[in-house]
Amino acid sequence: MPRNRLTKHSSKNDTFLQQFFVCIPPQVAATFTDAQLTELQKVFSERVNKRHAVDIRLSIPFIKKRFYLVFLFGKEKKLRQN
Repeated sequence: MPRNRLTKHSSKNDTFLQQFFVCIPPQVAATFTDAQLTELQKVFSERVNKRHAVDIRLSIPFIKKRFYLVFLFGKEKKLRQN
């Protein structure tokens, strides 16, 4: 991906874009438009910034590995589909 594409997005989410593009082949990353990048930033920043009434995160050692457990509790904000 051309480096100048990232410089156009000088917001707090530049780190997000850099990490996002590490997972995408360069030829695919180069096809994103500025509008698409802006919308990706919006969607993922909303997900990261959500707060929950209860947010418990534990790291548990088990034999030679570590596992994590996350318990989130909060009001459902999605629309119900019947």
